[in-house]
Amino acid sequence: MVGQIADTTHGPVQGVTGEGVRVFKGIPFAASPVGRLRFQPPQPPESWARPKPATDYGPAAPQPRDPVLEEMFGHPPFPTSEESCLTVNVWTPQRGAHNLPVMVWLHGGAFLTGSGRDVVFDGSRLASRHGVVVVTVNYRLGPLGFLYLGELLGDEYASSGNVGLLDQIAALHWVRDNITGFGGDPDNITVFGQSAGAMSVLTLMAMPAAQGLFHKAIAQSGSAEYTHTRERATAVARDLLTALALPEAEARRLLDLPVATLLHAQQSVGESMRERGDALGLPFAPVVDGLTLPQAPPAAFASGAVPPIPLISGTTEEEGRLFLLGPQAPHSDEIAALIGERMFHAPTARLVEAHAARTSQVWTYLFTWRSTARNGELGACHSLDLPFVFDNLRAPGVDRFTGPAAPQPLADAMSSAWASFARHGHPGAAWSAFETTHRAGMIFDAISRVESDPLRDIRTPRGVRER
Repeated sequence: MVGQIADTTHGPVQGVTGEGVRVFKGIPFAASPVGRLRFQPPQPPESWARPKPATDYGPAAPQPRDPVLEEMFGHPPFPTSEESCLTVNVWTPQRGAHNLPVMVWLHGGAFLTGSGRDVVFDGSRLASRHGVVVVTVNYRLGPLGFLYLGELLGDEYASSGNVGLLDQIAALHWVRDNITGFGGDPDNITVFGQSAGAMSVLTLMAMPAAQGLFHKAIAQSGSAEYTHTRERATAVARDLLTALALPEAEARRLLDLPVATLLHAQQSVGESMRERGDALGLPFAPVVDGLTLPQAPPAAFASGAVPPIPLISGTTEEEGRLFLLGPQAPHSDEIAALIGERMFHAPTARLVEAHAARTSQVWTYLFTWRSTARNGELGACHSLDLPFVFDNLRAPGVDRFTGPAAPQPLADAMSSAWASFARHGHPGAAWSAFETTHRAGMIFDAISRVESDPLRDIRTPRGVRER
């Protein structure tokens, strides 16, 4: 039912009433990042006087199609737009609620794809069943969000390599300034994300401009270790110019090229990285630019520059299986295990050790439930935890990923733990905090349980296992 009105700092928005929730979609939190604002930090949107319809999702950030995921879930590609991609979506319990914990979701997609409008991220059940306010965020992707041009175009573009992260920070400013009108508590904000979204969460923890905008963090299957130096990021920018057949002297033409041209050229950048031997690298990722991100996140965690806020960080058991979907390559199981260890398990183990040295409020987990879809090919793969965290096992297409018999009690356990963490700063009494003696971690499965050091075999190098 249409008719729910909420006021924001830029004008009123009109949402809809769902089952137990009020929903507001496609609310702009920044101006259109086009023209002179391409590759620039986000700016405030223009204000409006009449209620702005917030009944439909806004378009996603420009991105290439992902035919594998489209086939897996059976969904068409997201509508995209450079002009109007910077929006948030809000789910909040029915009228009368106030001072509710706020959960702000940052989607994954290797900083190349994804959207806060994905059906798996629908916040209705989290909001209605657990009494929280859920916000999902769109941010700029690929070269529009993470192309470092400081060396090629000068100081005016010194922050261009992190404008996707600055979009996230702008969204967090919007949440802080507006969430009271949606029943949320601006002093109790949890940022959570998966894959590139988790990398974003951990990088935000190391960014001075983000400090104080959130109070707890959850990083699902993400590393704090995938950032570019300015030199590496400049090499990526040069690779993009080469793909566009642009000499460096004409780099300023990047400001005016059609989005479709940029998206076509970015495909070549990853190929160039692989040719240089960087097979597991991300072509576009946060940049340690010395300005918006002063130091690499691992160094920030180690030095104490990261605030000691409560943190949940964990992985799925068989992360790498998703990335080898379909290929019948020799030794694919071993390759999948290597991808999982190098990109997710080992960085997560190092991260929780570093943060636990600063605070006792650290929890870790391992998601081990295995999908029955595709004859079991997926296993406990990357992203399989998402419909459980959002309690959206019945969302359209999800059963093509999980199989038809995904256990609802596991979704109950994970969504309850995430909501408890957002509300109280801990995920519940049954989940022991991590500490460096026993390294307790939650195993999420059909029957979940706490184990001592579930990542032991990954954390400790082969040949020197603890006895």
